[in-house]
Order: sequence, then C-alpha cells, then structure tokens
Amino acid sequence: MHSDLRGALRLAGVYIFIGALWIYGTDRLLHLLVSNIDVMVLMQSLKGLLFTLVSGALVFITCYKGLNYRRRSLARIEQSNRLLDMVQQHSAMGTWSLNQDFHWSPAALKLLGRDAHDQQASLAHLLTWLHPAERGAVQRAVQALLDDHTELNVCARLMQHAQQQPIWVHLRGEASADGSIHGTLQDISLQKRDEAALHESEMRFRQLFEQTPRIAVQGYDRENRVIFWNEASTQLYGYNVNDVMGRRMEELIVPPLQRRKMSTANNLWQLNGSAISAGEIQLQRKDGGLVWVHSSQLVIRNRLDQLEKYHIDIDLTEQKKMHEELQISENRYRSLVDHLADAIFIVNNHNLLTFVNPAWEHVTGHRIVESLGSPLHRFIPELGQMPLRQQLDDLRSGAETSLRLECQLLNDQGQVRQIELQLNRSEPDGCLHGSLHDVQERYLTQHLQQARNSVMDKLLGQQPLEKILHGITHNLERLQPQMRVSIMLLDSQGCLFIGAAPSLPQSYCQAIDGIRASTGIGSCGHAASTGEMVIAEDISTHPNWANYRELAFSAGLQACWSLPFKDERGKVLGTFAVYYPHPTKPSDADIQLVTEFTRLAGLAVQTCGRTERAN
Repeated sequence: MHSDLRGALRLAGVYIFIGALWIYGTDRLLHLLVSNIDVMVLMQSLKGLLFTLVSGALVFITCYKGLNYRRRSLARIEQSNRLLDMVQQHSAMGTWSLNQDFHWSPAALKLLGRDAHDQQASLAHLLTWLHPAERGAVQRAVQALLDDHTELNVCARLMQHAQQQPIWVHLRGEASADGSIHGTLQDISLQKRDEAALHESEMRFRQLFEQTPRIAVQGYDRENRVIFWNEASTQLYGYNVNDVMGRRMEELIVPPLQRRKMSTANNLWQLNGSAISAGEIQLQRKDGGLVWVHSSQLVIRNRLDQLEKYHIDIDLTEQKKMHEELQISENRYRSLVDHLADAIFIVNNHNLLTFVNPAWEHVTGHRIVESLGSPLHRFIPELGQMPLRQQLDDLRSGAETSLRLECQLLNDQGQVRQIELQLNRSEPDGCLHGSLHDVQERYLTQHLQQARNSVMDKLLGQQPLEKILHGITHNLERLQPQMRVSIMLLDSQGCLFIGAAPSLPQSYCQAIDGIRASTGIGSCGHAASTGEMVIAEDISTHPNWANYRELAFSAGLQACWSLPFKDERGKVLGTFAVYYPHPTKPSDADIQLVTEFTRLAGLAVQTCGRTERAN
C-alpha cells in the first residue's frame, strides 16, 4: 500500500474516532446534567452544530495546508525542472527513458540532431542515427541493459557527412527497482577531440624522442626496468633496444661504485614518487667506458595509473672537453695577467671596479680588497671632470672604441703619479677593460730636462734671479701638485730671505722672511745652519716648529721638509722647502726629485750672484 493511501486512512480513522468519542461522551454528559427533555433536545442541536463547525474548520485547515504544500511542491518541481534544463543545456546533456521504445527529452533530441517527430523511437531507429562502426557496441550494451539490467555506459559517433567534424555522444543508463529504465545522453565531442589531440601530441613527442640524435631518453617502470629506449640512447651507451628491454638500469649504465646510491634513490622514488634532481653525472657505456651526461628525470603516471620514470640524458663529452680547454686557456690568461707589470682592471656600467690584477697594488699603492667596488675616479680624479667624463660616456655608448691618454693617479699616500691609461669597451656586457702603465720616471725625466732647459735659457738671457727661481718652483709644483714649494736664500749675516714662494700665503712669507739660520728654528733655519736635510713629518709635534706652529697652521701647513743647496766648495747658498697640507713625510723618489731641483737653484744662484734680498 502506498504511503499516501496509508496517510489518508490514518487521517480518516482519527476523524471517526474523535467523532464517535464526541457523540458518545457529550450524550452521556447531557444525560447526567440535563433532565428537561426540551433543553436536552436544544443542547443536542447545539452540540451537533458545534461539532459540524469544528470539523468543518479542521477540514478547511487541512485542505488549505494540503493545497499550499502541493503548490510549493509544484513550484519546487518546476524550479528543479528549469535547473535540470539549464544544466542539460550548459553541459550538453539530455535525458531519456526506455519502455519498449526510447523516449528522448528535447535536449537529447537536439544533441542527436533530430526533431520532435523522433521523440519516441525504437532501438532500430537509434542505430540508424549512429555511425556504422558504433552500432554493434551500442546494440550489445542496450540489450545487456534490457536482459540483465547491466548498467549502460557506451560512447558512439553520430552519422554525419564526411566533411563535418564527428559528434560523439555518451549514453548512460540503468534500471531502477520498479523495472523502469532511465538514462542520460551527453555530447563528448570536445573531450574526444582533446583526447585525439593528446594522442597525436604524444605520438609526435614519442617520434621526437625517437629521432632526436643528441638527447638520449630512457623509460623505466617502478622496478627500474627499461620500458623505453630511443636511438640516441643506443648511440650514447652502446646498447640496442633488444639488449635492454626489461633489464634494470643499475646493471646497464650505472657504474659499480654508484649502484648502491642509485638503488637507494630508486627506493625513495618508489615510496614517495619523487625524482632525483637534475644535474651532471657520470654513467657507464656498454664497453665499460665512462661518459659525462646532464641527466634530468620526469615522473608521470600511465593510463593504468602506474608511475613511470623517464631519464633525459644529454652527452657532455664535447662540452667537458671544451670546458677543460677553456679552463687551461683561462689559467694561461690569468697567469699572464697576474705577472704583468701593468695594472689591469675591469669597470662595470656603474663605473665601479670589479677586477684588478696583482700589479694594481704595485702601481697604485692601494690594496686590492679595498679597491674593488670603488669608483675609478677615486684613483684617477681627472676622469670625474669634463671633458674626460664626456669621452667615457662616448666610450660606453659605442661612439668611441677606445680611449688612451696620460693622466695623474692618486696613490694611497695622497701623492700623484703620472700614468698612461688605456680603456676599451667590452661587448656585449658594456664593461670597460683597461690598463695602467706607470710612466712616472719618464714623466719626471722629461719635465726635469725641460726645467733644466728653462733655467739655462733664462740664465743665458740674463733674466733676474727671482724669475728664474720662480720658474723652478713652478715646474716642481706642476710635477707634484700636492707640494707647496719655497726657495730661501742665505745672506752673509746668516739670515734667510724668500727667493720664491708662489703658492704660500703672503702673510706667511712676510713672517718668515729674514729668519736666522740657526739650529732648532723651523726646518729651513735648521737645514741652512747644519747643511743637512730636515724633515718635520708633523709640525704640531716637531720641536723646531714650537715658535712657528700657529703661523704654519694659519697658512694651512701641516708638514715641511727642507733641503739645503750649496756651491762647489760645500757652502750653503739657501734652502729648498717643501710643505704639505697634511702630516706626511717625503718618499725616496720625492727627495731625489727635489735634489735635482736644488741643483738647478744652486746653479742659478751661483750664476746670477748672491743677493741680499729677492725682490
């Protein structure tokens, strides 16, 4: 009995029970409470009327709720049908039922390309709609559904013109408990086309792997047995396909010393499916020889959901050989660069040093570790000035191919040296490769000779001594810009007078003009008195400068050394003083250079005659 009938009978039974209970109960109550016949008749009528009203109200409420429930149920069914139609429309799906004949939904008919006249069709009609190659499979599947209630699950192509793309449909169906058969019809043409494209792609890649001459590809199953071996693997390892199929990788191409490690890696792969990271590895050929390869691995699942591992090996024999030759060449080049007397350097696009050779320390005096990462103009200030900056920009942009010039290098002591700078632009990184050649000795020799020639020309021209001495100091300061030079002449009374001091303040010159040549008095006074060179590396601490310290500081002088110059008999003619704006001491090269200039000063004084005071 259906649940609806049982519910109706239950409701009727309840109504009969309550009605009988009402009639019997109220009658008994009236007999006990009312003795008057007229009153009892009236009460019986009222009682019947009340029962009718109450039961009518209950019937009304029940019917009203039933109608509302039915209305809501119909609305939900209608909404479900709309959603089902929408789902079928968007998922390219339709429904059908089978009761001797097929009954197709509108969506199913649309997928099959049929009109409303074919809404009810037999199995024979359905088979005519399908491609001949699919009819047998569909007929057997439908017959199994009808006879054995076996679930229907079959794919088939529709009958179409040869020029059209094939339309594939997927028929699903099953029999319910009451014997009715229902199912769905879905368009799977896109899926089939994707599967065909994937299969075609797989075939292309398989052919690619098979025919690629320099990329060896091998496939292995979970037991590390060979399931794929291309021609490049045969050329690389020497095994034919028939020799390797079904054999384990370890016994083929893994050297004996690496087999345990490879076995451990394969066990880990079997546990968690992770492949070995790509890298260079040495494997073994059939003849026992070793070969370097770059090996990468790919783990995939096949159609049976089984893990497969593919090794992609690239022969590195030629690369290794070239790398070794390149390494030898680089070692030769580095050895050559390291032993060059010239400083070699590389400057990046930000004008920072990225490489210097060991000669850099000898030429510049700066340590390599402190120089790297520093701008080039820190060592060669002229490069930060125009127009050299413009020349560097032209070199970087490619407008110029090289730059070669003589300029001054600032060493670690703050002194300058003359160098020859050469720069070339490197392709394709745009860095500048350069070299520094120390030409200080040549530069000094050349300018010293020029100074000698200048003095001789002025002496022959009988020019005043003051002008000659001024030229001597000017030439020395041009060679060493950090020096501030003065020449003082010793008179017969033992006093020193300014002969030339073009770069010293006038107030300082006036203060020291006429000082006594005596020990302990400054640098010049002591040098003129003793005939020896005096070096005050730091004026603030040297005892000879105790009375002149504030005077020197006001003139911006922090160090001074003095060298006397003499005549042929060894008599002091005057002093040659060199000042610095910071504490320092002269190098041997500075002393040698100044000594040469003192000879010129001595020659000038002796030739022109000793004067009491330079004008």
